[in-house]
Amino acid sequence: MRCILGLSMLLMACSPVASTQANIEQPQLDELGQHLNVQYSVLSNIDDTGCRVHIPKGDCFSSQMTLQSAKSAIPATTSLFFSHIAPVRGFDTDSAITIEHINGDLHRLTFNESIAADTKVTVTLSAPFWHASRSDAMPNYYLTYPSLQPVIVASTTRVKEPGTNLLVNQHTDAWQNEAQYKRTASDAMPLMDSAFLAKQPAYTTKSTEWDNRVIPQVAERKDTGETIAVTGIRVKGISVKDDVVNALSPALAQAAFFGLSQQDNGIPVNISYTPNTLVEGEYSLVVSNSRVDIKAKDAVGANYALLTLAQLYNKSRQTLPITSIHDKPRFAFRGMHLDIARHFPGKAAITSVLTQMFTYKLNKLHLHLSDDEGWRLAIDALPELTDIGAYRCHDLAEQTCLLPQLGSGPFKSAQGNGFLTQQDYIDILQMAHQRGIEVIPSLDMPGHARAAIVSMNARYQRFMKTGNSAEANKYMLVDKQDTTRYESVQFYRDNTINPCLDSTYTFIDTIMGAVKALHDKANVPLEYFHVGADETAGAWVESPVCKAKGQQADTILPTFVTRVQDIAKKHNIAIGGWSDGMEKAAKNLDNTKAYTNVWHLLAAGGENTVSHFVDANIPVVLSFPDVLYFDFPYQSNPLEPGYYWGSRATSTHKVFSLMPEHLPLHSQEWTTRMGENYTSNDRVNTSSVVGIQGQLWSEVTVNQDAVEYMVFPRLLALAERAWYEAPWQQKAPVLAKDGSLQKNRDQDFHAFEHALLTQHAPALVQQNINVRVPMPAAKIAGGMLTMQVKAGLIGEYQIADGDWIEYIKPVSIENADNVKVRARLQGTQKTSQQALL
Repeated sequence: MRCILGLSMLLMACSPVASTQANIEQPQLDELGQHLNVQYSVLSNIDDTGCRVHIPKGDCFSSQMTLQSAKSAIPATTSLFFSHIAPVRGFDTDSAITIEHINGDLHRLTFNESIAADTKVTVTLSAPFWHASRSDAMPNYYLTYPSLQPVIVASTTRVKEPGTNLLVNQHTDAWQNEAQYKRTASDAMPLMDSAFLAKQPAYTTKSTEWDNRVIPQVAERKDTGETIAVTGIRVKGISVKDDVVNALSPALAQAAFFGLSQQDNGIPVNISYTPNTLVEGEYSLVVSNSRVDIKAKDAVGANYALLTLAQLYNKSRQTLPITSIHDKPRFAFRGMHLDIARHFPGKAAITSVLTQMFTYKLNKLHLHLSDDEGWRLAIDALPELTDIGAYRCHDLAEQTCLLPQLGSGPFKSAQGNGFLTQQDYIDILQMAHQRGIEVIPSLDMPGHARAAIVSMNARYQRFMKTGNSAEANKYMLVDKQDTTRYESVQFYRDNTINPCLDSTYTFIDTIMGAVKALHDKANVPLEYFHVGADETAGAWVESPVCKAKGQQADTILPTFVTRVQDIAKKHNIAIGGWSDGMEKAAKNLDNTKAYTNVWHLLAAGGENTVSHFVDANIPVVLSFPDVLYFDFPYQSNPLEPGYYWGSRATSTHKVFSLMPEHLPLHSQEWTTRMGENYTSNDRVNTSSVVGIQGQLWSEVTVNQDAVEYMVFPRLLALAERAWYEAPWQQKAPVLAKDGSLQKNRDQDFHAFEHALLTQHAPALVQQNINVRVPMPAAKIAGGMLTMQVKAGLIGEYQIADGDWIEYIKPVSIENADNVKVRARLQGTQKTSQQALL
């Protein structure tokens, strides 16, 4: 039986009419959820013979879902709800079922006839694009039956994976063949497994210059070659207030993880502030035979100096080098974006990232508080935003919650639901402010706004029931008569606020005022409000309100951005936005009250977008997906989590390699997402670039462990590039011409990585951070297992599920069918992902 789902995604009558049968009770549905076996596998991303029948144009793939209930029949009219991030456009099966794409990634499979126990149901699905990674498949399928409570299918829940501590699917296969892990026949990205790593150049021999390598590296440093014995430090003030130690407590707390703690008999540390002669974050640090002298603009700079001092400390020898350091930041904007909207990881995940941002001298937290899948900040004036918009559950009418998405399942108690209370947000603001970090709240609009739209629709219904139409319409975000049909890039048909409505701006004004009030209560200024302004193509075309106001579809977005800026200016706030929306509005913006994140792919001309904003004199923060999206995989391997629409391999080395002032040079080494070479515009003006920002979007990061795995250690490489311009970067055009750029860069990276693995990763583990440990290079050839690990790591292997054994030298392997390897961080129990050779 072949069924095709049209663009309307309505349920097609392509199965027999459901048979009649007696109702079942809740215990029977519960039992079915426990014993229904679901298996999902990708058949092929490369061979489009099957999916092409349903999807005439564009890339497509075929996957297979098998269902089998071992103990009980599946009653007719039972539905199975599941998330599939690429919408199912058609399916093939011999069973009496139908599949409907509801919205976003939510689908419903309905059994139109009873399925006998132990009968296998096989369905071949056709969807656009590809599923080339294990993390593409979503968990928590659930069953519904009329009048009964939904039940999660146990076989589709996630389990914790050893080593990574990530939650991974049980119901998916291993993506073992090329048709599964390659996206198209022309996909040139290699499979980066242990065998691939074994073919890479050997690790550089350690240099004495690697000792006391600081992350991020300091601007100027002069060592005498001598050291001084130190067991601790004793901070005292020079020309500062008595509360100097309290002001420096954030750095002192972090210094302890590097072995340097505050002690009564420690070496004296003298602090002086010179606010009129230094820039923000600048400091000098002098270690002599008897004391440490620090000069800084303010407490933030002094904290930075102490963080550098802690890294100079040799914990095993209990020494400090006698040195003189002068340091200041490369960029004023050193940012990290954290999406807590798709999945809410909890307040602790945010404070964890904040702490390490401070440790590595980053100073801007772009906190993404709302999107289609959730609204995460309590607003007193509009309680529906969190009462409804902060939760996903099985309520198809969306009167109590949003539709389930991203495998969230049917219950409001699910992981990933929730929000920040006002006190939570105030706590975060104050913590960040003490550490010199500005929180930039982001409430995405007019696109990516489905959580707000659904919440305000529910508010509308609440007031209409009381007959209060004026209040009901006060915060409406959509034109109810708009018949425009569109589909967002996340496959929503109703996620875009209508900028032609006056009530839209009433909503924005209220939200902006409420957020500013929280900053005022925290005694922390709100300087920037990020409005998003991205991904709105196709909306508003048929909106009667827009037509009545004479607004054309192509001018609505720039008009919206400028009106939002006017509201922000009323609150004495500047705005930020993503480059696609900000670029359209650039001519009309007050460039003294705006900045933009350029997120266009560098491999697709993103450097030209930077130049466009230079012409408009609007400050630019580089946010290229090719290298700065930390929700992308570390390496091209289907078992590494992450979306990969912009890059299949964003390693720590790649982040370290970013050259903000020399963007065209990347085309000499980097590739497109498919592993192909690309050309770049050699004439790029980067004079308006004020900084760089790493981005973590949270579609596949469901909890704090997942956030930390994706962020660490890439955040350290981000900090290196945001704070410090290495000599090889300063001379990059010359080095590129003589062919020595790569050599100079990699020498620097090996020093960075040595410090990372021997000093910084262990410190992160001490703080219970789920840092990613790289897998080892390993291969079996000629019956011998050989492994190569980097300094700070220990190689381990396992044969036939036996004990893990430390690798010392090549090992004879009689049966290579079940050999696994992993790397362990020295001095800890933290390991890499296990790799099957």
